[in-house]
Amino acid sequence: MEEFSKIWDQYSFRKEEIVAALEKRNFDISKLDAVVGRGGLIKPIPSGVYCVDQEMIEDARIGFQGQHASNLGCVIAYSIAWENTIPAFIVDPPAVDDLEPLARITGTKEIERGSLLHALNIFATARKYATERGKKIEDINLIVAHMGGGITVAALKKGKAVNVNHGLEEGPMTPERSGQLPLFQFMKLCLSGKHTEAELKKMIVGRGGLMSHFGTNKAYDVEKLAIAGSEKHRMVIEAMAYQVAQEIGARATNLCGEAEAVIITGGIANSKFITEKIAERVKFIAPVVIYPGEAELDALAGGALRVLKGEEQVKHYSKKITKVGVIYWDNLEIFSTAFNIIEERFRKAGYTFRKEESTMNITYFNCNREEENVQKGLDKLRSMNCDIIISVGSQISTRISPFVSKDNIPVVFTGIYSSVVISDFEKEQNNNFYATCYGVDLQEHLKRTVLTVAPEIKKMGMLYRRGELQSEVQFDGVNEFCKSQNIELQSYDIEDVKDLHSAAAFFKHNAAEWVFIGANTVLASASADDLRAITHHFPTTCLLENTVQNGGLVGYVVPWENVCDAAADLSINILEKNRIVKKMVTPSQRMMIANEATAKKLAMKDRLKKIENLKFV
Repeated sequence: MEEFSKIWDQYSFRKEEIVAALEKRNFDISKLDAVVGRGGLIKPIPSGVYCVDQEMIEDARIGFQGQHASNLGCVIAYSIAWENTIPAFIVDPPAVDDLEPLARITGTKEIERGSLLHALNIFATARKYATERGKKIEDINLIVAHMGGGITVAALKKGKAVNVNHGLEEGPMTPERSGQLPLFQFMKLCLSGKHTEAELKKMIVGRGGLMSHFGTNKAYDVEKLAIAGSEKHRMVIEAMAYQVAQEIGARATNLCGEAEAVIITGGIANSKFITEKIAERVKFIAPVVIYPGEAELDALAGGALRVLKGEEQVKHYSKKITKVGVIYWDNLEIFSTAFNIIEERFRKAGYTFRKEESTMNITYFNCNREEENVQKGLDKLRSMNCDIIISVGSQISTRISPFVSKDNIPVVFTGIYSSVVISDFEKEQNNNFYATCYGVDLQEHLKRTVLTVAPEIKKMGMLYRRGELQSEVQFDGVNEFCKSQNIELQSYDIEDVKDLHSAAAFFKHNAAEWVFIGANTVLASASADDLRAITHHFPTTCLLENTVQNGGLVGYVVPWENVCDAAADLSINILEKNRIVKKMVTPSQRMMIANEATAKKLAMKDRLKKIENLKFV
């Protein structure tokens, strides 16, 4: 690492080493559900699992509470997570600060105590103790002493570190830190002119403690010499144990003596000599439990898993409340599904809403199929200073695009056929436009469905809406397919769902063998009852998953869940100012589905078995 002048310069090197190690083990990074990094010396925050954001990364870069290799944990996690569209977390960083108010006050009004501790291992060990006894740390009081290169002793009151010695400035001496010093004596050193500021800092952190006395930070080596008979080594190593015990005693007073256990952990907890010296002085407080070593990687993974399983609410480093506006055309079940999917993706990304400490406010506006409500809805969302607007469904997306083209607010058009639905989507003045689409290749769609089941077909009907761009594009695609296969196409223009009955009569009169049900604003609003005029009398091939759910026979479709997931991912990347690779996203997932009830009614279930990878719904 000597080639790097600054810790932050190590970022690329460390990330590449991590990725290379995973690749060497043939691990597929794309299968990860989240990435967790070691938390660094950022702003003081309460304990918990935090979603990594840009503010955290910037504070880690500048070293808000100091420079340390752990500051790179959040940015490395974020980078790997961003490349795989998954959340990035940190867990209980050293900057955890749950100090109670009384613990902050000092005898000098200009100086306030802060918190810097080995939070990750302290909380992980406390959870392990509690779990082994069928308890939660939120229900008990513990004293936990972490002993490694640094030593911090925390009073955990119902899961919060209400007091702890600052790991760099206070407490016992450690293998390489001085711990608390007599103020006047150290002040003389500072004013003597013999030492630079850097040298004085090094006396406290880096060359203090055992390093100061013996030139080594290896407690095991000092212990060996003490056991071998060196009085000097014995005195110093026992003094370190004495000071740890003293700190444990102080933490007992913070809990009014009500501690269930005293836990000793960290690398030095492997030393029977040192732990026994500590235990004999503090066993009167509570039973002493020893967990040697550190389980920090397990602790990181455990924190992420608790969030992913919904056992713990993720926290946000930045206090900004993100405002999201969602606008839609009508109360349709498919839209409710979209809302649930999008909200769940926001939760997984670390946002909270409808809670006391929410980080996101989501406002929904239903236009109730009224044209005049479109402008009202947009005015309302603008007045709330929304950071992003999500329009759900083609019906509303085609209507709002002219009104938002000159806005600075990013708009994510969710669930449209293709970018042709939005006029001038690609133009520079519409650089605030983004979209997720469900359009599939119509040639492939019709070959996989109609031609597979009915290769001798001669006549096919099509429902479309004249003048609606997405419907016109679909008509051109179906017409081109029919010409290539010598199939007569019979199209029927529908202006309202009531036209479906007359369309059925038209297809029956013209002896249509199949009917293509595409996507337009009329069909999107059609219920299963509305569609029955067609679906109960003709085999149908459908462009939308929802149409098959509502009685259409078969469809080769982009799953609606994936369309909504893609919209949420786009929205999150926009909000978090990540690089957007594509402004228009069509999910790669496809599925072949058939309505089982309709197949039985039309006596076509056996014929449909010719279609590969078909799933009945």
